[in-house]
Amino acid sequence: MAEDVFSDDLEVADSLLDIIPSLWRQIRTGIPGEVDTEQAEWHDISKLRATPGQIRLLHIVVMRQRCTMQDLAEEVGVAPPTVTAMIKRMLAQDVIERIRDEKDWRVVWISATERGRRAVALYDQFRRRNLQRRLAHLSQEELAQLRAALPVLKRIVEVEI
Repeated sequence: MAEDVFSDDLEVADSLLDIIPSLWRQIRTGIPGEVDTEQAEWHDISKLRATPGQIRLLHIVVMRQRCTMQDLAEEVGVAPPTVTAMIKRMLAQDVIERIRDEKDWRVVWISATERGRRAVALYDQFRRRNLQRRLAHLSQEELAQLRAALPVLKRIVEVEI
C-alpha cells in the first residue's frame, strides 16, 4: 500500500515537473519580440532584450522598491558576481539605478527607474493576457477544477522542507 502512495506521488511530481515549465514557456511565447503599431507601448520592453532572469530580477527590485546586491543574489539564488553582471547590463539599459545609502556609504541600494517599473508592469500585463487567452479555451468545469487546485498548488510552494 505504501508503495502505491509513493508511486502516485512520483507520478504527480513527474507530471508537475513536465507541465509547469511548459506552461511557463507557453505564457512567455505570447510576449512580442518585435513591435508593431498596435503594440507601441511594448517598445521599451522589446528593446531591452531582457532574459527571463533579468526580468525576474527587475520584478524583485520593483516589488521590494530597493535592495542590496547581496539581497538580490540570495533572492535569485545565484552568486553575487552573476547579479553584478546582470545589474551592469540593466544599468546601461536605464531600468535600474544604484543609490548610495546616505548613512552608510558602503551600502549601495538598487532600485528601479520609472522605465524599469513600466517594463515590469507591461511584462506582467502581457503574461496575464496570454494566460487569459489560454484559459478562455477551457470549459467551465475545467476552470472550476483549476480554481479548486489553486490552494493546493499554493500550499506546495509554501511548504517548508
